[in-house]
Amino acid sequence: MSLSSTLYLFFLLLIFFVYYLLPHRFRWMWLLLAGYFFYFTWQPFYLILLASSTTVAYVFGRLIKPSGSRFTLWLGIGLLLLPLLFYKYYAFLNQNLASLLGLWGEISPLPAWSPLVPIGISFYTFQAISYLIDIRRGYLKPALHFGYFATYLAFFPTLSAGPIERAKRVLTQLQTPQPFRYENAVAGLQLIAWGLFKKVVLANHIAGLIDPVFIQPDAYSGPVLYLSLVLVPLQIFCDFSGYSDIALGSARMLGIRLMRNFDDRVYASTSRIEFWKGWHISLTSWFRDYVYFPLSKQLRSRTGLYINLLIVYFLTGLWHGATWGYILWGLLNGLWLVAEHATKEQRQAFFRRIWPDLNTPLHRFLSTLLAYHVGMFTSAFLRAPSIGATGSLLGGLFSKNRWHLTDVVNLKPFLPILVALGLMDFINRKLQNRELPELVASYGGLSRWSFYLIVCILILTFGRISDSPFFYYQF
Repeated sequence: MSLSSTLYLFFLLLIFFVYYLLPHRFRWMWLLLAGYFFYFTWQPFYLILLASSTTVAYVFGRLIKPSGSRFTLWLGIGLLLLPLLFYKYYAFLNQNLASLLGLWGEISPLPAWSPLVPIGISFYTFQAISYLIDIRRGYLKPALHFGYFATYLAFFPTLSAGPIERAKRVLTQLQTPQPFRYENAVAGLQLIAWGLFKKVVLANHIAGLIDPVFIQPDAYSGPVLYLSLVLVPLQIFCDFSGYSDIALGSARMLGIRLMRNFDDRVYASTSRIEFWKGWHISLTSWFRDYVYFPLSKQLRSRTGLYINLLIVYFLTGLWHGATWGYILWGLLNGLWLVAEHATKEQRQAFFRRIWPDLNTPLHRFLSTLLAYHVGMFTSAFLRAPSIGATGSLLGGLFSKNRWHLTDVVNLKPFLPILVALGLMDFINRKLQNRELPELVASYGGLSRWSFYLIVCILILTFGRISDSPFFYYQF
């Protein structure tokens, strides 16, 4: 059941009405049942993995002491990682081991098997690991009520693709009585409508335009290849931030506030450092708090910090998937960030000779253009089906023979989606780090209802509300 499907909307309304009819002491049961049913509609068998991870995290959370041995913590983390490593990385490791041994005429000792990756396993595993580490650090007390803890890991809005929430934030809200508030219901519906607009009007239609280009890049001209590449970061943003808006809106209707996962105009960042501060915030902050900071705690040298940054982005690429394309994507992002950090002072000194004020519109525009194109080219490795397909696409893009003025006419199918993206960016500019419900509430009744009407008409007219999976479901 995709969050953008009609079935999900009916499911959410059922959960919403029953939730507020129940006394507080029974609500966790209803939400836990909802989470497990939601997961059941995807992969019934893998409910065993979700329940097992929940039990392991709960038991080890009770065993871990802030002043106790680290062995218990590492054992708990190891047991939580086992299903993730097996289901997500076994086939990749086995294929590469077989290729390596094949060079010497050896046969891989492991059986060939490509299991279906359980949906959401990367997200709920990271939540469980952060829970154990926070207990060990003394930031959090172990959960005493197994039901509330199980509900936290199986909370249906976040179960399939995050945000990767911290236990302290969500458990506290689940255990606190949440009275019905009209403003929460309205704000939640507004976020859901905005997320649906991004997903079914923008992301799905962009995917329909660029999927054939990435599958068969040799059949398209240079202008089409370039515009398809330009749209890749925007498609991923609309898809994943659209999912996050629906997840946040669903939780908001139940009185639960989740963390923001994206800055509104992260695609317009003036550097890749700025970009990564506002992109998939729940994941980047997870790696910062639980990998980068511990690795860098005793370091004083810049070289060591840069190596740790590369490690973090190598793991970020690997987290996205067990392919060399994802790993290369992570390393390329890490290398560019290291370059930005290492040359920051020299670059600023150079550009101040041209623009004494680095905040001039022209300088910001050129910086944004550069940062976007870096992200655009690295995203090709994230979006293309293979490194070979990425190479074909980039090769065609830089081939003189593929660029002709007459080919610009082939861009006509892209024009409606560019106009729709302009509408999204216009609203994102208005947000200025406010939540969408705050922006909508600041306008009068006529403007507010006009916004609702326009978004709903666009969704119903141009949207494809279906079980089309979100891009990040595969991770």
